[in-house]
This record gives sequence, structure tokens and C-alpha cells, in this order.
Amino acid sequence: MILSRLALRGVGALRVVTLFLLLVVFVIIGAACNSGSCCDPTFSKIQPLAGMDMSIKNFEGERFKQAKEYDVSELPDATAAYLLFFTPPDSEPIQYEIRVYPDHTSALQNGVSYAEEVSSEDALLRSVDVRWTEGTKDRRGGGAFSGQLTPMYGDYAVAGNVIMLCEGRSSEQSLERCAELLWAAGIGVEG
Repeated sequence: MILSRLALRGVGALRVVTLFLLLVVFVIIGAACNSGSCCDPTFSKIQPLAGMDMSIKNFEGERFKQAKEYDVSELPDATAAYLLFFTPPDSEPIQYEIRVYPDHTSALQNGVSYAEEVSSEDALLRSVDVRWTEGTKDRRGGGAFSGQLTPMYGDYAVAGNVIMLCEGRSSEQSLERCAELLWAAGIGVEG
């Protein structure tokens, strides 16, 4: 109705279509942000979270499931590491590896290179290739039919003293899932 009135007032068809598409985009974004999905536009891969010490307790609740605790005796400066599943609303469980460090600086200086080694499309997936072998098999994704190993984690994020390896086929999908995990835990985002 509004669009037909605009057309009658002499507003060009192209402008009417443009206005309509903008309205649709705003409605979709608004619905997504109110549906429990992650909408934090300020999410960055590295977040200091000053004054906040995180642990596995930040990732507890009915949608979180801790599957394994890894031995971190050979992961420099790490205090704990876990295999975790998180189930977003209307979704299948998503796999994460959570590595806990004493502080943000330790995570950056001593943990990032280990996370980079086992995430992305170029991830090292064999125990003979990685420096920290604990959980290597858990970092392998699908690919059973192709006979090739594929990485489970497309990327990682650092939030305070925690490094999160996040399941995904691409860096973008993985980082979105890292953001969803933090959002669900109420960490670093409004919620």
C-alpha cells in the first residue's frame, strides 16, 4: 500500500524497489537479532576481556556438553583444555575445543601459534605433524568418503584467557560460531 502511494506521487520505480529492499533487510536483521542468534557486530577474533578470568564453568548449562578434558602437560602455559559441544537453538551440536590459560597475554604469546597450527583449511591433522598431539583425532572433520583428512576447525578466537577452536568449514563460519558460543555464555557481549 505504501509502495503504491509512493509510485503515485512520482517517486521512480527504482527508488520504490530500493526502499522496499532496505525495509526487508532491516526486518530480517531485526528478526535475527531477536531470535536468539548472534548479532554482535563488534565481535573480533582477539578480545582482551579485561579483568575477566574464564574457565570451563563459563560454558556450563543445558546447551553445553563437556565431552573430554585433555592432558595439557605438553601444551605450554595452558592450565586446561576441553572438547565441548554447544547446541544453538534449532541446530545440531557444534564442536569446540576450549583452551584455558592463566591470562590473556599467556594465551596470545604461548597459545595462538598452537591454535593456528590445527585450524584453517591448511591445518595440520596428523600427530606426527603437530607440536601438541593430545586430541589430534578430535580435530579431524568429515572426509571419510574422500579418504583425506579434513580440518574440524576453520578458525579460532581468543577471548580473555581462553582460546576457542570453533567447528566450521571456513574461517567466517568458525568465527561466527565462536561469537555464538560467547554470546550464549554471556561473555563479551550484551545479553
